[in-house]
Amino acid sequence: MSSMPPQRRGPSGPGAAGSGRGMSPQQGAQEAERRLGLPCFFAGQRVQGMFGCVACQLQIRPRAGATLPVCPQCGEMIWAYLEGGERPVPEGEAAPLPTEQPAPDVSVTDGVKLDGPSRPVSVEDGVKLQP
Repeated sequence: MSSMPPQRRGPSGPGAAGSGRGMSPQQGAQEAERRLGLPCFFAGQRVQGMFGCVACQLQIRPRAGATLPVCPQCGEMIWAYLEGGERPVPEGEAAPLPTEQPAPDVSVTDGVKLDGPSRPVSVEDGVKLQP
């Protein structure tokens, strides 16, 4: 029984307080994702791609528009996303907001003298660069 993933174990054994019974499918997917380091989803979600059962490693690719099933081989509800790239967003869920990139550290200073031979510089507005 110890080889079973936490969302399938009963409340006996070490660390049993937060695992097993009473865990929702969403919590089971989050726990499996933390443990495996792969995006995980649960039965009933509509998401496309190649998935592996976290308990028996059965691999499936749901048809377009179909939901993830309960594993037909072992009854597990949690599936790991096996394709690379960005985490897919299940149908009906909002996509996560992109993380803001910090602006580069740039400063502008007027009237700075540059070393070397001085050449006149002119700045003109409205110049077209196309021939």
